[in-house]
Amino acid sequence: MSILSWLKQVTTGSKDELMPSKDMQFAANEQEFHGLDMKSALDAHLAWTHRLEDQMHGTASEELEVGTVASDCNCVLGKWIHGDAKARLSHMPEYKELKQIHAEFHLTAGEILHKIQSNPGETTISLKPIQHKSGAVQLALVRLYAKAQEAE
Repeated sequence: MSILSWLKQVTTGSKDELMPSKDMQFAANEQEFHGLDMKSALDAHLAWTHRLEDQMHGTASEELEVGTVASDCNCVLGKWIHGDAKARLSHMPEYKELKQIHAEFHLTAGEILHKIQSNPGETTISLKPIQHKSGAVQLALVRLYAKAQEAE
């Protein structure tokens, strides 16, 4: 299923999940979006659940700082949102939506990381908020992509 087919399925209500399905494939012209590798950006936000889970279980191979995680301008997608996308797409409502949802995602990730670091050994901290926010970021990015494609 192409990324645009997935978006159509989600927005018409024929699919309950916000997250892209595992069978979603990028067409050759879909993966690059004004300097952003869409697949990498989507995969990176999907990976946050596992990164936080590893922090919670003490199996992480990386040290994360709450302030860095909570900031929306440190990851590849954030740098793109505040850079190339701002210059080219900031006039679009979908850009503003993505920017807001992405910032909320990172604040949520920071809050969860803070809980994990404040409660060492606690393994019942809910990761559902970050899973939900991850899906929302992905959906907002794909919506921006689709609108930009329509406009071009």
